[in-house]
Amino acid sequence: MITSLENKTVKNLCKLHMKKYREDSFLLCDEQLILKAKEKGFLKKLVYTGELPFEHDDVLEVSQEVLDKIADEEGHSYIGVSGMIEEVRDPGKRVILLDRLQDPLNIGRIMEAAQLFGFDSLILSKECAEIYNEKCLSACKGGIYELKICHGDLLEEVDRLKKEGFYVCATGLRDNTYEMHEVEPKEKMAFILGNEGSGVLKELMDVSDCIMKIDMRNIDSLNVGMAASTIMYRFRI
Repeated sequence: MITSLENKTVKNLCKLHMKKYREDSFLLCDEQLILKAKEKGFLKKLVYTGELPFEHDDVLEVSQEVLDKIADEEGHSYIGVSGMIEEVRDPGKRVILLDRLQDPLNIGRIMEAAQLFGFDSLILSKECAEIYNEKCLSACKGGIYELKICHGDLLEEVDRLKKEGFYVCATGLRDNTYEMHEVEPKEKMAFILGNEGSGVLKELMDVSDCIMKIDMRNIDSLNVGMAASTIMYRFRI
Protein backbone atom coordinates (compact mmCIF):
# COMPACT_ATOMS: atom_id res chain seq x y z
CA MET A 1 0.00 0.00 0.00
CA ILE A 2 1.23 3.49 -0.87
CA THR A 3 0.87 5.96 1.99
CA SER A 4 3.27 8.73 0.98
CA LEU A 5 2.03 11.81 -0.84
CA GLU A 6 5.55 12.21 -2.21
CA ASN A 7 5.54 8.86 -4.01
CA LYS A 8 6.52 9.28 -7.68
CA THR A 9 3.54 7.28 -8.98
CA VAL A 10 1.18 9.39 -6.88
CA LYS A 11 2.71 12.60 -8.21
CA ASN A 12 2.39 11.37 -11.81
CA LEU A 13 -1.27 10.47 -11.27
CA CYS A 14 -1.95 13.90 -9.78
CA LYS A 15 -0.49 15.49 -12.92
CA LEU A 16 -3.31 13.95 -14.99
CA HIS A 17 -5.54 16.77 -13.75
CA MET A 18 -3.58 19.02 -16.15
CA LYS A 19 -4.13 18.84 -19.89
CA LYS A 20 -0.43 19.01 -20.80
CA TYR A 21 0.23 15.72 -18.98
CA ARG A 22 -2.67 13.81 -20.55
CA GLU A 23 -0.64 12.34 -23.40
CA ASP A 24 -2.10 8.83 -23.45
CA SER A 25 -4.33 8.58 -20.37
CA PHE A 26 -6.70 10.54 -18.15
CA LEU A 27 -8.25 10.26 -14.71
CA LEU A 28 -11.71 8.89 -13.98
CA CYS A 29 -13.27 9.84 -10.65
CA ASP A 30 -16.88 8.92 -11.44
CA GLU A 31 -17.73 5.31 -10.54
CA GLN A 32 -20.21 4.92 -13.41
CA LEU A 33 -17.56 6.09 -15.85
CA ILE A 34 -14.95 3.77 -14.38
CA LEU A 35 -17.24 0.77 -14.84
CA LYS A 36 -18.01 1.86 -18.41
CA ALA A 37 -14.28 2.19 -19.14
CA LYS A 38 -13.71 -1.34 -17.82
CA GLU A 39 -16.62 -2.70 -19.87
CA LYS A 40 -15.26 -1.09 -23.04
CA GLY A 41 -11.66 -2.13 -22.41
CA PHE A 42 -10.24 1.33 -21.69
CA LEU A 43 -9.49 1.01 -17.97
CA LYS A 44 -5.70 0.93 -17.59
CA LYS A 45 -5.31 1.18 -13.82
CA LEU A 46 -7.59 0.94 -10.79
CA VAL A 47 -6.52 2.93 -7.72
CA TYR A 48 -8.35 2.02 -4.52
CA THR A 49 -8.36 2.16 -0.75
CA GLY A 50 -9.92 -0.37 1.61
CA GLU A 51 -11.63 -3.29 -0.13
CA LEU A 52 -10.89 -3.97 -3.79
CA PRO A 53 -14.13 -3.04 -5.63
CA PHE A 54 -13.64 -5.50 -8.50
CA GLU A 55 -10.90 -7.56 -10.08
CA HIS A 56 -8.59 -5.85 -12.53
CA ASP A 57 -5.18 -6.64 -14.01
CA ASP A 58 -3.48 -3.42 -12.87
CA VAL A 59 -4.46 -2.26 -9.38
CA LEU A 60 -2.82 0.12 -6.93
CA GLU A 61 -3.74 0.15 -3.25
CA VAL A 62 -3.25 3.49 -1.51
CA SER A 63 -4.25 5.14 1.76
CA GLN A 64 -7.40 7.30 1.91
CA GLU A 65 -5.22 10.39 2.20
CA VAL A 66 -3.35 9.50 -0.97
CA LEU A 67 -6.56 8.69 -2.86
CA ASP A 68 -8.05 12.04 -1.81
CA LYS A 69 -4.87 13.74 -3.06
CA ILE A 70 -4.99 12.01 -6.46
CA ALA A 71 -8.73 12.61 -6.92
CA ASP A 72 -8.35 16.20 -5.65
CA GLU A 73 -11.46 15.69 -3.54
CA GLU A 74 -12.61 13.57 -0.65
CA GLY A 75 -15.10 10.72 -0.51
CA HIS A 76 -13.86 8.27 -3.15
CA SER A 77 -13.04 4.64 -2.42
CA TYR A 78 -11.57 4.10 -5.89
CA ILE A 79 -10.69 5.98 -9.06
CA GLY A 80 -9.43 4.88 -12.45
CA VAL A 81 -6.98 5.73 -15.19
CA SER A 82 -8.34 5.40 -18.73
CA GLY A 83 -6.61 5.15 -22.06
CA MET A 84 -7.55 7.68 -24.73
CA ILE A 85 -10.42 6.83 -27.06
CA GLU A 86 -9.76 6.14 -30.72
CA GLU A 87 -11.09 8.81 -33.06
CA VAL A 88 -13.67 7.31 -35.43
CA ARG A 89 -15.14 8.79 -38.61
CA ASP A 90 -18.25 6.68 -39.03
CA PRO A 91 -21.24 9.03 -38.91
CA GLY A 92 -24.13 6.57 -38.84
CA LYS A 93 -27.38 8.43 -39.53
CA ARG A 94 -27.42 11.17 -36.90
CA VAL A 95 -24.47 13.49 -36.30
CA ILE A 96 -23.79 16.49 -34.07
CA LEU A 97 -21.04 18.92 -35.10
CA LEU A 98 -19.70 21.33 -32.48
CA ASP A 99 -18.17 24.59 -33.66
CA ARG A 100 -15.67 26.12 -31.16
CA LEU A 101 -17.55 25.24 -27.94
CA GLN A 102 -15.51 26.48 -24.99
CA ASP A 103 -17.36 25.07 -21.98
CA PRO A 104 -16.44 21.40 -21.41
CA LEU A 105 -19.59 21.00 -19.30
CA ASN A 106 -21.71 21.81 -22.37
CA ILE A 107 -19.80 19.23 -24.41
CA GLY A 108 -20.36 16.60 -21.75
CA ARG A 109 -24.08 17.32 -21.57
CA ILE A 110 -24.33 17.08 -25.36
CA MET A 111 -22.60 13.68 -25.22
CA GLU A 112 -25.10 12.52 -22.62
CA ALA A 113 -28.06 13.67 -24.73
CA ALA A 114 -26.60 12.14 -27.88
CA GLN A 115 -26.54 8.65 -26.41
CA LEU A 116 -29.92 9.19 -24.74
CA PHE A 117 -31.61 10.07 -28.05
CA GLY A 118 -29.79 7.59 -30.25
CA PHE A 119 -27.39 9.87 -32.10
CA ASP A 120 -24.41 8.07 -33.57
CA SER A 121 -21.48 10.44 -33.70
CA LEU A 122 -19.98 13.69 -32.54
CA ILE A 123 -17.57 15.81 -34.58
CA LEU A 124 -15.75 18.64 -32.83
CA SER A 125 -13.82 21.50 -34.35
CA LYS A 126 -10.19 21.64 -33.29
CA GLU A 127 -10.94 24.80 -31.29
CA CYS A 128 -13.41 23.07 -28.96
CA ALA A 129 -12.66 22.49 -25.28
CA GLU A 130 -10.95 19.20 -24.44
CA ILE A 131 -13.22 16.17 -24.12
CA TYR A 132 -10.97 14.75 -21.36
CA ASN A 133 -11.63 17.74 -19.12
CA GLU A 134 -13.09 16.58 -15.80
CA LYS A 135 -16.24 18.71 -16.22
CA CYS A 136 -16.93 17.08 -19.57
CA LEU A 137 -16.30 13.59 -18.19
CA SER A 138 -18.56 14.12 -15.19
CA ALA A 139 -21.44 15.24 -17.40
CA CYS A 140 -21.15 12.80 -20.32
CA LYS A 141 -22.51 9.75 -18.42
CA GLY A 142 -20.29 7.36 -20.34
CA GLY A 143 -20.95 8.99 -23.71
CA ILE A 144 -17.24 9.36 -24.38
CA TYR A 145 -17.09 5.55 -24.70
CA GLU A 146 -20.42 5.06 -26.49
CA LEU A 147 -20.29 7.66 -29.26
CA LYS A 148 -18.13 7.75 -32.36
CA ILE A 149 -16.07 10.89 -31.77
CA CYS A 150 -13.57 12.75 -33.91
CA HIS A 151 -12.05 16.21 -34.39
CA GLY A 152 -11.55 18.04 -37.65
CA ASP A 153 -12.02 21.04 -39.90
CA LEU A 154 -15.81 21.41 -39.90
CA LEU A 155 -15.93 22.82 -43.43
CA GLU A 156 -14.24 19.65 -44.65
CA GLU A 157 -16.43 17.49 -42.44
CA VAL A 158 -19.63 19.10 -43.76
CA ASP A 159 -18.46 18.58 -47.33
CA ARG A 160 -17.77 14.91 -46.57
CA LEU A 161 -21.15 14.42 -44.90
CA LYS A 162 -23.04 16.03 -47.78
CA LYS A 163 -21.27 13.75 -50.25
CA GLU A 164 -22.47 10.83 -48.12
CA GLY A 165 -26.07 12.01 -48.43
CA PHE A 166 -26.49 13.93 -45.17
CA TYR A 167 -28.87 16.85 -44.84
CA VAL A 168 -26.91 19.41 -42.82
CA CYS A 169 -28.67 21.93 -40.56
CA ALA A 170 -26.86 24.79 -38.88
CA THR A 171 -28.43 26.54 -35.91
CA GLY A 172 -28.68 30.32 -36.09
CA LEU A 173 -30.60 33.31 -37.33
CA ARG A 174 -30.79 34.51 -40.93
CA ASP A 175 -33.51 35.84 -43.19
CA ASN A 176 -34.16 32.31 -44.46
CA THR A 177 -34.12 30.60 -41.06
CA TYR A 178 -36.61 27.79 -40.52
CA GLU A 179 -38.22 27.08 -37.20
CA MET A 180 -37.33 23.60 -35.96
CA HIS A 181 -40.83 22.18 -36.40
CA GLU A 182 -40.76 23.22 -40.09
CA VAL A 183 -37.77 20.97 -40.85
CA GLU A 184 -38.85 17.48 -41.81
CA PRO A 185 -36.81 14.53 -40.48
CA LYS A 186 -34.68 12.81 -43.10
CA GLU A 187 -32.85 9.51 -43.16
CA LYS A 188 -29.38 11.03 -42.61
CA MET A 189 -29.07 14.33 -40.78
CA ALA A 190 -26.28 16.40 -39.24
CA PHE A 191 -26.69 19.41 -36.97
CA ILE A 192 -24.14 22.16 -36.33
CA LEU A 193 -24.13 23.93 -32.96
CA GLY A 194 -21.93 26.95 -32.42
CA ASN A 195 -19.80 28.73 -29.89
CA GLU A 196 -21.59 29.83 -26.71
CA GLY A 197 -21.08 33.52 -27.51
CA SER A 198 -20.77 33.89 -31.28
CA GLY A 199 -22.77 30.93 -32.59
CA VAL A 200 -22.03 29.03 -35.78
CA LEU A 201 -19.45 30.48 -38.16
CA LYS A 202 -20.86 32.24 -41.24
CA GLU A 203 -18.78 29.96 -43.48
CA LEU A 204 -20.48 26.90 -42.02
CA MET A 205 -23.92 28.42 -42.40
CA ASP A 206 -23.12 29.17 -46.05
CA VAL A 207 -22.49 25.50 -46.85
CA SER A 208 -25.38 24.08 -44.79
CA ASP A 209 -28.59 22.84 -46.41
CA CYS A 210 -30.72 24.87 -44.00
CA ILE A 211 -30.48 27.29 -41.10
CA MET A 212 -32.70 26.33 -38.20
CA LYS A 213 -33.81 27.88 -34.93
CA ILE A 214 -35.73 26.53 -31.98
CA ASP A 215 -39.07 28.27 -31.64
CA MET A 216 -39.28 29.66 -28.09
CA ARG A 217 -41.47 31.87 -25.97
CA ASN A 218 -40.40 34.60 -23.56
CA ILE A 219 -36.63 34.14 -24.09
CA ASP A 220 -34.44 34.79 -27.10
CA SER A 221 -31.49 32.50 -26.40
CA LEU A 222 -30.89 29.01 -25.11
CA ASN A 223 -27.87 27.30 -23.57
CA VAL A 224 -26.16 25.26 -26.29
CA GLY A 225 -26.46 22.04 -24.27
CA MET A 226 -30.20 22.50 -23.87
CA ALA A 227 -30.54 23.49 -27.53
CA ALA A 228 -28.70 20.34 -28.59
CA SER A 229 -30.92 18.17 -26.39
CA THR A 230 -34.07 19.73 -27.86
CA ILE A 231 -32.85 19.18 -31.41
CA MET A 232 -31.80 15.60 -30.75
CA TYR A 233 -35.15 14.78 -29.18
CA ARG A 234 -37.00 16.26 -32.19
CA PHE A 235 -34.92 14.36 -34.75
CA ARG A 236 -34.24 11.11 -32.86
CA ILE A 237 -34.69 7.81 -34.71
